[in-house]
Amino acid sequence: MATISKPSRVDRAFERVEGALSRLEKAVQARGAAAGDGGDAAALRAENDRLQTVTEEVKGRLDGAIGRLEKVLEG
Repeated sequence: MATISKPSRVDRAFERVEGALSRLEKAVQARGAAAGDGGDAAALRAENDRLQTVTEEVKGRLDGAIGRLEKVLEG
């Protein structure tokens, strides 16, 4: 006949340590992901600023080209 035994104090302590390590690993991963997102967000903002500058430059050049074309067509 098999007997059911309670886990020993060492087994219970080991399970608590494993649980704590698991929670710690998740916290470290979450913190790293949050820090990574912050860096990514800053890089994306910088890229957005650069693209807005390029867009304004292209817009000005297109407006100038359209103005010249209109003058030629009015002739």
